Amino acid sequence: MFKCKCAPQGTLKENMMKLLAVVTLLISFLMIDVTHVRSMGNQDDTTSNPAKKDFADGKSAVYSGRFETAIRLLKKVVAQEPKNADAHNYIGFSYRKIGKLDLAASSYKQVFSINPDHKGALEYQGELFLKLGNLSGANENLAKLEKLCPSTCKELAELKRAIADFTATHGDRKGT
Repeated sequence: MFKCKCAPQGTLKENMMKLLAVVTLLISFLMIDVTHVRSMGNQDDTTSNPAKKDFADGKSAVYSGRFETAIRLLKKVVAQEPKNADAHNYIGFSYRKIGKLDLAASSYKQVFSINPDHKGALEYQGELFLKLGNLSGANENLAKLEKLCPSTCKELAELKRAIADFTATHGDRKGT
């Protein structure tokens, strides 16, 4: 008669049950770990902090040319974070773009009260000076940027370009 040299039926069944239990346990550990990692990765600062969301949306509005919307959103940011120099800077930029130059100047003044070396505000205020015909003011900001950016930086390059364009059009006339 034929004899099976494999494990008796009872032990195979027991082994299968043990294997199933181990696999189930492993899967449950993996699911817990994945769920934990997912929940950590989904913590979005913009949803947990309204000022960050408004800042991101305001900045996006600036870059898409929706300056009134940007001002509205960024004013909400500075109401919650009065020392947010970047928000004040984008407000000033937006005011300048819609022609509200006094409000732009006031916004840049606020930036400098928070951070006197804010490169973006130095560039944008320099461009405001040019819009007002104040070449010497723009050159003062350029000199500050040259000290802050010994090799070069985007803000320095942009203000240099704006001054070059201004002098090509208006000559070296001083401001009003």
